[in-house]
Amino acid sequence: MHTWLPGEKWVFSHWAPFEEQELKQALGLRGRQLEAYLYNDHRTPAELAARRGVPLDQLAERLLDPWRASASPARLARLRDQTLRILTQGHLAQHVFYHAFHGVPVVDNAPAVFGVSGPEYVRLRARGWRPLRIAHRGGRSYREVRDGMIGLFAAMRAEGIRDRLAWPPESGRIFRRSVRALPCWLRRGMPESDPGNPYGKARFQHGAHPAGWPATPAQRRLNDRRAERVRRGLHRSCWRPPPAWRR
Repeated sequence: MHTWLPGEKWVFSHWAPFEEQELKQALGLRGRQLEAYLYNDHRTPAELAARRGVPLDQLAERLLDPWRASASPARLARLRDQTLRILTQGHLAQHVFYHAFHGVPVVDNAPAVFGVSGPEYVRLRARGWRPLRIAHRGGRSYREVRDGMIGLFAAMRAEGIRDRLAWPPESGRIFRRSVRALPCWLRRGMPESDPGNPYGKARFQHGAHPAGWPATPAQRRLNDRRAERVRRGLHRSCWRPPPAWRR
């Protein structure tokens, strides 16, 4: 299943080992074009690099260059592995950069942040309750739950930087992106049932398909059309929709 994610802490903590801006520059992208490209998560940064004449190993070395002055060979090897996986797995790249709330340890911290137990939080979310409604049930104000969530984002960022698994400027960028989206997330349902949320829509974009699909140019064009149809069909809401990908 192409939406599979490795069950590793760096993945769910959104610890990117390189600068997103450097990746965009290497691929000739500007603004939000990387998000537009990755919205169809059958696409990978490595494929775009190949089409633009940038060898994968060369791209990885460029992205990791800022670490060379301070990281040990063993550390560089680990960061290189994570970088190559982001570059060659479209859904992983989409997740690390843009799935701001997937992986935040909300359930484990539900008593402190939302005033309800973890199982109660899960049960209410499954029933369609918005996070802010759950917080009100637990006696938490908007400001209290907002500050609690920002604290979780900050703790994730600090741990990645401390353990030297996240590049600090990129961690700051992902942190700010999460904070900007927080007021919307607090008032919306689960991604798969929220018609305005751009993500959590892979089953609508791609449908059921065999491993290795899309493999042919015709299949890739079909997949591109499906993903664009879902993007264009997003309801207007507080979520910021990705722009269209222009080849």
